Amino acid sequence: MEAAWGAFGSDSDSDDEDNDDPSSTRKNEQSNPNISFESAVSAITTYFASLTKATGVGIGERVVAVKSMINGDEYGEEAVALKVMMTESVIRRGMKVVAGDDDDVSSMLCDAGVLIVGDESDLQSRSSLNIRHGLIPGGFMWLIVKRQQNEIDNNSCFDCFPDSIWGEIYCVSTSSSYSVHKIQKRACLVNAISCSWMDKKSIIEREVALAAEETCGNLNAVENESYIQFELSMSSRVTVVPSVAERTREKIISSADEVYTTILTDANIKNAIGKLRDHGLVIIKGLLPPEQTIPWGNVVLEDFTSAVETLKNHQTRPVDLLNPDKGQFEPLSYREMAMREDLRVDLRSGPSIERLRLKEKNLALEAMTGINVTNVGNQPTIITAETMGAARSSWRYHPSILAILKGLFNPRDDSLYKGNFGRWNFGGNGPDGSPQPFRLGQIGSVVSCPGSGDQAIHADTPHLFEHTDCHPCHYCNVFTPGYRITNDQTENSPSVQNEFVDGLWTGNSTMGGTALVYDSHRLSVSAMLLSEDDKGNENDDDASLRRQLLQLLTLRPALDAGDVVIFDNRTLHYGIANISKGDTTGKDPNAGRRPMLYLNVTQSWFHDPKVSSFVY
Repeated sequence: MEAAWGAFGSDSDSDDEDNDDPSSTRKNEQSNPNISFESAVSAITTYFASLTKATGVGIGERVVAVKSMINGDEYGEEAVALKVMMTESVIRRGMKVVAGDDDDVSSMLCDAGVLIVGDESDLQSRSSLNIRHGLIPGGFMWLIVKRQQNEIDNNSCFDCFPDSIWGEIYCVSTSSSYSVHKIQKRACLVNAISCSWMDKKSIIEREVALAAEETCGNLNAVENESYIQFELSMSSRVTVVPSVAERTREKIISSADEVYTTILTDANIKNAIGKLRDHGLVIIKGLLPPEQTIPWGNVVLEDFTSAVETLKNHQTRPVDLLNPDKGQFEPLSYREMAMREDLRVDLRSGPSIERLRLKEKNLALEAMTGINVTNVGNQPTIITAETMGAARSSWRYHPSILAILKGLFNPRDDSLYKGNFGRWNFGGNGPDGSPQPFRLGQIGSVVSCPGSGDQAIHADTPHLFEHTDCHPCHYCNVFTPGYRITNDQTENSPSVQNEFVDGLWTGNSTMGGTALVYDSHRLSVSAMLLSEDDKGNENDDDASLRRQLLQLLTLRPALDAGDVVIFDNRTLHYGIANISKGDTTGKDPNAGRRPMLYLNVTQSWFHDPKVSSFVY
């Protein structure tokens, strides 16, 4: 039994050490199935304890969902007794238990789930589905399965846990009556149907794995692993997943339907900064309330629709943005909008956008301290060390986002910062180590219409110096979807196809997203992936290896409303094609359009010419 749980370290809880003789323990297990239950709770406790320092979330803040379903009956005598026993065991270890309401999926939000089932068919019950929905990304599900006569222990029997959403299932403990399995929900999904020109199903060859390790280091690329398996693993590596406690820390709307925003612990803010510095990007799941981001997506699409009609009906220079090959005139970059490629535009202003911007400006002025009032309008805002943010006013001023940006732009060595005496200049406070100001842009959006293609791979800003691999970040972007991923695949909404299994999104969507190349904010990595030798004499084998490396390191994170990706603008990336059908009913001109909201953020002394050319 001890070896089975070795992945979580030894458990020193005295409640589980009634017998020091391993052979006696195994003997008792055969006659006492409760040992399997206690072992599961012990492992959950040990796992959460191992995360306390890294995440700043204590065991007492962790939430475990417990459901029991034996032979389709949740209220039978055996099912109720098992649920009570497991619940008491979890509470005894100091964790919180949520029983949940089968009619309310949100009530099952949990850091870990325990399902006690009679057989695999019970995994299709509503209780099982709701725990799978409520389990946070990266959380573990513990399956305690009643052993049947003639049972075949085979992971393939758990077909309701597809690889796109879940990791591998392990049988970690058995008794005469029960078997205990664990499976982890992936921290981040990927849009596997995008970029069809990449062969992500193929197997990583030894040469590619060795080259990846030499280029990036500590990748753990496994020979004979598939590219998609590696992509799923690396996407999770750059992801920060807030706990239930962090997701419910601050209420922003008090109503019948309470709305919370996620406030990251200091430890998870540090984790996010570390991933950004080390790998050029970080994904944060469920950071923002969709109630703050979806309105922005809506006003963006309102203004985009208006712009399309205005340009199409222009008297002297009509432009058809939605049919670029048919118009007499080519589209230009306008005051409110810049063209990226055909059917992809960067929208920064418009009547609806301005109204929402003004509303949130006034909320920010009421809620925030340490903010320069003259800079809260349509220009970028200077964020100082004293600007703490306000979750209620706008996602633009989300406290956790501002804290991450302060840390990203202000790396500090505690043994050195006191020597920065130049900080007495310009009214400074001297070498106190406080974060120096940065420039926070207004909310804009890149709108990708159905039919837009994959962008060319690019970086949004150059390295400022070329004598070292990677200086601290001077320019980054914050992306979050202005739309929801829905499971409304009906004849009335054929424009977008989002793949769901048992009500859970697999990450696949015809609307696309953004692809980012892991570690490519480093000159050495970008050079390895894209550059040829000075004479342009690259042979076919070298070119093939570069293509395979680029394919290996390309991540296509699947983002839903509330998710955030922050990336260093030196990171190689590209917009993914939107292969949705668009408006096929004539009722919704915005069908299939993808508004990706963004913030441009720079060091206070840096100005991006293409951003500065726009008047907000």
